[in-house]
Amino acid sequence: MERTCVAALLCGAALLPFAAPALAQNAPLESVMSAPFPMDLTASRTDGRVAWVSNEQGVRNIMVAARKPDGSFAPASVTSYSRDNGYELDHLTWANGGKAIVYTGGGSLEGGGPVNTESLTSGPMVKEVLALTIGEATSRIFGPGEAPEASPVDDRIAFIRGGQIWLARLGSSDAAAQLIHDRGSSSGISWSPDGSRIAFISHRRDRQALLGIYEFASAKILWMAPATDRDGAPQWSPDGKRIAWVRIPAGQPAFRGFLPIRAAPPWSVWVGDVATGESKQVWRAASGPGSAFRQVEDGTMLLWAADDRLVFPWEKTGWIRLYSVPVDGGEAVPLTPDGSELFAADLDPSRRKIVFSSNSTDDDHRHLWEVPAAGGTARALTRGASVEDLPAVTKDGVVYALHGTGRDPLTPVALNANGTMEPVYAPAALKNFPRQALVVPQRVVFDASDRLPVHGQLFLPEGKAPGRKPAVLFFHGGPQRQMLLGWHPMGAYTHLYAMNQFLASQGYIVLSVNFRGGTGYGLNWREPLEFAETGGSEVRDIAGAVAYLKTRPDVDASRIGVYGMSYGGVMTSLALSKLPNDFAAGVDIAGVHNWKTFLPYLTEPGAPPGPAEVAVKSSAISSVADWTAPVLIIQGDDDRAVNFAQSVELVGALREVGKVEPELFVLPDEVHDFIRHRSWLAVFDKTQEFLQRKLMKKAANAGK
Repeated sequence: MERTCVAALLCGAALLPFAAPALAQNAPLESVMSAPFPMDLTASRTDGRVAWVSNEQGVRNIMVAARKPDGSFAPASVTSYSRDNGYELDHLTWANGGKAIVYTGGGSLEGGGPVNTESLTSGPMVKEVLALTIGEATSRIFGPGEAPEASPVDDRIAFIRGGQIWLARLGSSDAAAQLIHDRGSSSGISWSPDGSRIAFISHRRDRQALLGIYEFASAKILWMAPATDRDGAPQWSPDGKRIAWVRIPAGQPAFRGFLPIRAAPPWSVWVGDVATGESKQVWRAASGPGSAFRQVEDGTMLLWAADDRLVFPWEKTGWIRLYSVPVDGGEAVPLTPDGSELFAADLDPSRRKIVFSSNSTDDDHRHLWEVPAAGGTARALTRGASVEDLPAVTKDGVVYALHGTGRDPLTPVALNANGTMEPVYAPAALKNFPRQALVVPQRVVFDASDRLPVHGQLFLPEGKAPGRKPAVLFFHGGPQRQMLLGWHPMGAYTHLYAMNQFLASQGYIVLSVNFRGGTGYGLNWREPLEFAETGGSEVRDIAGAVAYLKTRPDVDASRIGVYGMSYGGVMTSLALSKLPNDFAAGVDIAGVHNWKTFLPYLTEPGAPPGPAEVAVKSSAISSVADWTAPVLIIQGDDDRAVNFAQSVELVGALREVGKVEPELFVLPDEVHDFIRHRSWLAVFDKTQEFLQRKLMKKAANAGK
């Protein structure tokens, strides 16, 4: 649903200061994949600076920028990493009054311990905590750890190592030391405003999670209203005397597969006195929709706003929205628009306004809005055929965000008072980026086979010969994700969006499908009935998508392919096994093929047999005898999200039937969301070469 632009800048036109090269008929894969990807945008709370991680073809570095007196920006890389070696950077935190940045390096953003994507004989790189004093050439390494948080008053940092809290000082050469010996596994470190205490969450083996307050003066822990429930998201009052948190009842299920969770025992918000431990429930969700807690996509769970108001997400109306209540309790006031989803939020320096991203009035884009924390009408800050997400507000009130369009990759921007956006960083790689060889995807809505409306983005090749063309269905992962009418703010999905653009530049019609189970369209869409292991209802969306393609006069129905990664791999294998007459080829990247062998709860001692039987029937593995189309199976064998055994099982089943000999591309020591840029290039090169043989050349061969 695109709207007329009110200003060229709001639509991204003339926003990025580089001249695009002339239109190319076939954009090289390397060039479409060349754009840097920004992530972890982090605003300084002491001045107007902003920091982020820039991933430039697998080389990750920390960038810092601030507005100069003339209004322009002078971004600079403050680190000097130079190799595409899988060394991740994340969890940026301003420290020591803005003099330093603390971060983590190494490991994998999907967890699971050290990774060794280069198969080094010396072994894997550990995930470690580092600190860089601005202006110095090298970072100091504090050893293994993750999730560092900086004291707001001095040079101390606290971080997690081995599930325990450790402490270090930036100005001391002493090694980090363990601060707390917790019987549980600690997370969620949060410093009090005066630096005298640390709040943390202790995860116990019986699935309870306790909120603890460590006091430095006494070296003691105060447990806040300990119970059998799961506490999380501690937020300090501005004066540091009280703390608020979210409490999820023991009856709310943890992850047990993809069972729909539309309601649960209601969650609540609690507030306690950190000197005495006296605590009380100040608000509780109503039964029904929204009774199961759902955090915002960026991780926002609870904010302490001005005038002692608590802000939190709630799905009371079936949509993720922000609400606020007085800290002493009362009725929840809705803040963000109904009928739309919230994706990220940040308080301004006064704590009186919230800047958030939403798809309100524009369901397949994202834009920035602001709203008073006490309630009022939300005001759009950006609009048009673009994507703005992940806002970060500095101490001087400058709103930074990531911005992109259908053709322009995401870059950091600053919002001006008049609503226009100022580019913060225009990397050299964008000067040769083939934006004019790309297309602006079209919003389409079609019916699934059970008549539910399904959203998609249609990439139509430009400058190609007339006539019917091969088509490719693309399915995202998650499944709780949403592809957009522009570049995506999550790393793996910006790569996959680039691949869709590349395929369109090669002459394919590409339909990217936001199938049920995804986000962006409300609670019931995200939590569908008979989904995944409980019935495979997502096959109805595949059927609707391929039926839509067959109605198009520009699609050759005999040359329809399918590809996807993670849950998109699930969808690919379901398409080829459940709808074998509709597809000519498929590329399955890191998919699940047998829910029974993937989900432990289905086969744990005492589990009834019925759900496991349904799970098998809902999986591709149950229909391999019907599978006829050629398939390329791709996976890294150090995958921590989908065990590699899923590919092993599918390959074995296909070979046993004997109709299809799967082609394989295995990446030794790579993880689920490939860490190295060259891994992505290799995967997509294999994908396009396979599709070229099976779809693009099929018509030429048929004419011989």
